[in-house]
Amino acid sequence: MAKAIYCRVSTEDQAKRGYSLSDQAAACKAFLVKQGETNIIEYIDDGYSGEFIDRPALTRLRDDVAAGSIESVVVYDPDRLARKLSIQLLVAEEIEKSKVALHFVTGDYDASPDGRLFFSMRGAIAEFEKAKILDRTLRGKRKKASQGKIIMDFGLFGYDYDKKNCSYIINKGESEVVQKIFYMATTNNLSVQGIQKELNRLVIPSPTGKYLWPTSSIHNLLTNMTYTGTFISMKKRYKKVGIKTKIKMERPKDEWISIPVPPIIDKITFERVQQHLKANKATPRKPLAYPFLLSGILFCGVCGCRMLTHHCLFRNGTYKAYYQCATQRYANRRNAGITCESRTLPADAIDTDLWNKLLKAIYNPAELKKFMSKNHKKADNGTDLLRLISLEGELIKRRETIAKWFRQQMLSEEEAEKELSEIKTQLTGIQERKNILKPPESKEMIVTPSLEETFNKLRPLIESGNELNPEEKKQIIHALLSKVTITRTDHHQGKGARKKLPEFKISWETI
Repeated sequence: MAKAIYCRVSTEDQAKRGYSLSDQAAACKAFLVKQGETNIIEYIDDGYSGEFIDRPALTRLRDDVAAGSIESVVVYDPDRLARKLSIQLLVAEEIEKSKVALHFVTGDYDASPDGRLFFSMRGAIAEFEKAKILDRTLRGKRKKASQGKIIMDFGLFGYDYDKKNCSYIINKGESEVVQKIFYMATTNNLSVQGIQKELNRLVIPSPTGKYLWPTSSIHNLLTNMTYTGTFISMKKRYKKVGIKTKIKMERPKDEWISIPVPPIIDKITFERVQQHLKANKATPRKPLAYPFLLSGILFCGVCGCRMLTHHCLFRNGTYKAYYQCATQRYANRRNAGITCESRTLPADAIDTDLWNKLLKAIYNPAELKKFMSKNHKKADNGTDLLRLISLEGELIKRRETIAKWFRQQMLSEEEAEKELSEIKTQLTGIQERKNILKPPESKEMIVTPSLEETFNKLRPLIESGNELNPEEKKQIIHALLSKVTITRTDHHQGKGARKKLPEFKISWETI
């Protein structure tokens, strides 16, 4: 029977503690070789935090242990198994119940009361040690910032990072671009999209070296106070919410630390730009005169992107409503020349045609099949669903174990509440995901009871004799369809094109 070694390292551990995967694996193999073992299976988690139990290699190891294919497990140190004591105890208990030996290179563990006490102490120390490291790191960063030093290079466009003095110095070429962007906003009164188009016309490379400035980068640049001569340190912090997931959060303002840097623009110019951006945002958009029955659910049949609403104004003052592929409407794609070759779709013809087809389907549900998208069948989510069910069972089991440990006074009330709160959050997320991944009853398209009920409610409304207004038609369409894909198939062009009816290929997906 095989012997298993488990190794884990996160970027933090590798940088601060020297827990390289190769060193762990070598130490664990040497431990087994001394016992004359050669049939060794490696389970490696590279870059995964020890705060979470759902790790790929650890999950495989637990499955193999439960299946009885592993005789013993060797880990370099308890904190490689997990950073949290509760997870360490849970995994150790699973291994113990499977009658598999668990060994640590830095100090062996046995299932006796003394061994469990020692193991618990090691786990508590590891958890305390990590909290202490994080506290020291934060204090070090705050002290460095309070001395007027910028703790790291944030890649701020317009500046070069002076590593020796921990400060920013002006980059002449980039700072001229920054000044040009602020000039466009103040003197030329250009919007963010207008500035993007002008930068693209002048072939000025973006901070990443590409000849396309994202509108978000331009907006972030125009709203960054650092260019006025003040860099704000300790403004943001990261919170880990998953195995490899972090979210950025803003600290309270009393924790911010201001650090002087060479200014690129003056404060008056910066304030003028903020007023300009605020005014642009406050300018109300022109209301749509046409109702656009398919807005929000219409997609391009050529590239698959969303279709956006569009009005074409003619010289005589009249206009015509169209649906147009988003690649032709988004400024960043249009300015870069990345557009779909699909033709615009006349909204009145599209809406009328689809409404008539949907009316037939309301009275004859079999009509739905004629235009049902070939891709409108549930993906094979069986594997993901089984995995979620398995993880849900593990969390429930873990919840029961934590309750047992609390009764045995192995965990404090605060620790138990914290763990149970995390489990409750994860179980809620799993249930939501399970609801999405529920497999269909049949691969064939069927009219569900809810859809049939909707049809029954709609028929009296349609047959009432009162003409439905556009808003009512739109509500009916959106109540029945989740996605409509349309491709224009005719080639009518020239002066007489408007007199000819456009032709479309339509497919839809139901709610």
